[in-house]
Amino acid sequence: MFFSIVSFFPLINSTHWIFRIFDFIRLQLSVILLFLLLARPFLSVSNSIIGLLTIFLIAISFVYQLSIILPYFPKSKNKSITPKHNIVAICINVKQENQDYERLIRVVKSVQPDILLTIETNKKWEQNLKEIEGDFSNIIRVPKDNRYGMHLYTKLDLKDFNIHYLISKEHPSIEVKLTDSKKDDFIFWGIHPPPPSPTEKPTSKQKDAELMKVAKLARKSMTPMIVSGDFNNVSWSKASRLFSKISNLKDARINRGIYSTFPANLLIFGFPIDLLFHSNTVTVNKIKVLTSIGSDHLPLQFMFHINSKVDTNKELNSNLKSLANQKIMEGKEAAKNEN
Repeated sequence: MFFSIVSFFPLINSTHWIFRIFDFIRLQLSVILLFLLLARPFLSVSNSIIGLLTIFLIAISFVYQLSIILPYFPKSKNKSITPKHNIVAICINVKQENQDYERLIRVVKSVQPDILLTIETNKKWEQNLKEIEGDFSNIIRVPKDNRYGMHLYTKLDLKDFNIHYLISKEHPSIEVKLTDSKKDDFIFWGIHPPPPSPTEKPTSKQKDAELMKVAKLARKSMTPMIVSGDFNNVSWSKASRLFSKISNLKDARINRGIYSTFPANLLIFGFPIDLLFHSNTVTVNKIKVLTSIGSDHLPLQFMFHINSKVDTNKELNSNLKSLANQKIMEGKEAAKNEN
């Protein structure tokens, strides 16, 4: 009965972590619910009304969980497509306390990405990654010791960049405008909003607000766009789906695969929180989870190309706009009360 009840916790309109956490473990809950259904003949479950109601609730909960995660299962094999103008990127939360710098350096040297986004990188990480700096023509450095530092390395031509502090002065995001080999411009966002958890923020208000800010900025842009980073949010959560609607960006995992990236050492309990969204003008050709670098996250590699120069965005629905503005206001208030 417990597993059936908590399956529906994310439907409760609360931003507290105790309700949001059950969004993260839908895969694991689905397996547990399926096991309970299959094990029913071997369990001493009575045929009373309460017993039958319990089995019915378990079945309904399993179907509900499946309806949410099923769109993320691949419809066809994720084939490797390598068009002439393919761009290779790696996004990795390195875990600030991790000191296994050489493992990341080996991955970078092996993959040779055009874009490398590192998250939770401080000055110490920056200094220990000096070896790879010569491989990149442009580097954006935002070192921090609060686990929200960020660095972006790229071999592509850099036309412009902004370091945003969207909700809090403690949580930067990087926005860069790059040019590919065909001379097509695109925007790449690297984000890392704070998670709701017992050790971080009590609610998801700041995270949701930061996602809504990025989504509104993405909606206004007509330039091809990629948004990647540690969202501290699973692909199928209400916040991720709202982000997709407001930004008019696609979740690259839909019909492709789940690609769990956290926790690195317990992927049987893993879920996807290093996310990837893209505009209609961008084609993602491949997604791959790379080998561990000693962090609690696994690196996410993806390949993409620009398929059109200009997007055609529709006006944002007034109800969605109001909802986004409300969440931004709540997030700002939560950040203000924290200071």
